[in-house]
Amino acid sequence: MSDDQDQEHGVGQPAALPQADGPLVDVTLPDGQHLFAVVKSRIREPDGWWYALQIHLPSQGSERGRLLVLPAPVDFRAPASLCQPIDGQPYDQVPTERPGITPAWKVEEKVYFTGDVGPARIVHRGDCRAARDLTRPASTE
Repeated sequence: MSDDQDQEHGVGQPAALPQADGPLVDVTLPDGQHLFAVVKSRIREPDGWWYALQIHLPSQGSERGRLLVLPAPVDFRAPASLCQPIDGQPYDQVPTERPGITPAWKVEEKVYFTGDVGPARIVHRGDCRAARDLTRPASTE
C-alpha cells in the first residue's frame, strides 16, 4: 500500500494532534469510531467518573454576503471508560467535581445579554443559590 492508502485505511503513522484549548482524550463512539475531544471537566457520579467534553463541528456563517465555514462547539458527556488518555496531555488542570464538595467559586457558561455586547461569564461563590445549572467549578486564578 502507498502512504495515501495507509492513511485511508487507518494504517501507518498517527496524525499529529489537533490544536485545542485544553487537554485531549481519544473517545470511543457507540459504533466503534474514535475522535479527539477536549476535556472540559471531570464529574464523579454514583456509577463512576464521567467527562464533560467538547468537539468543534463545521457550521455555516457569513461575512459581507460570503458564506464561511465556522467552527461550532458541541458539548457532550461520556463515561471515563470510553475516554483514553493521550500521552503528554496536561490533565492536572482539568476542573474536577465531586458530589458533596462545594467548590469555592463557580463560573457560568458564556451568556449573551444583547446583540451589541459579546459573550460574558458570571462568577458566583460556590454556595451561591443564584447560579444557574450551566456552571462549572472555578479557581481564584
